[in-house]
Amino acid sequence: MSLILKYILNMMPYMIITMPIYLIVRVVILKIKKKEFNWYHEIGSFLFVIFLVGLASQTIIPKFEFSINGFNIVKSGEHETNLIPFKVLIDTYKEVLVNGYVNYFIINFLGNIIMFMPIGFFIPLLWKVSNRKVIIIGFCSSLFIEICQLSLTRGTDVDDLILNTLGTMLGLLLYRLLYKKFKNYIIKFR
Repeated sequence: MSLILKYILNMMPYMIITMPIYLIVRVVILKIKKKEFNWYHEIGSFLFVIFLVGLASQTIIPKFEFSINGFNIVKSGEHETNLIPFKVLIDTYKEVLVNGYVNYFIINFLGNIIMFMPIGFFIPLLWKVSNRKVIIIGFCSSLFIEICQLSLTRGTDVDDLILNTLGTMLGLLLYRLLYKKFKNYIIKFR
């Protein structure tokens, strides 16, 4: 649980810096377009953008370290690339059942699924798009992250792409289930 908290705390500075910038830009855009203000849509859009910034901070934005001499980009670890699909299942089995390292399952397996669920949820909540487009957007977003990670000291993994896309699909499923129960409320977000 402390590892999850660490990731959340690492996201917070990026998200906090983004909040006022997003709000200012959004107000200017609404005034220029003279668009009708929809509180539901604006709050949903705000949360989605803040989530995306948090996601980017943990996947593609280099880590910075501040010191007396200024700041440096933190480079730790080696870049590894996995192009073997479903290798994560074997690795998870080894780490959890053989080595007893449950955090591997939580962060690498569940984390990759859960972190993309908001993409599958927020996109159809805020805009009218087909299920297929939502899944394609989730897949392409994950592919973009994996390609960006080729130049970073983070791993590039085909399993991340698979798990992230699965997360998008689960987020979409959650949206569809909630839409059936709360349709009159959910359509206010568009």
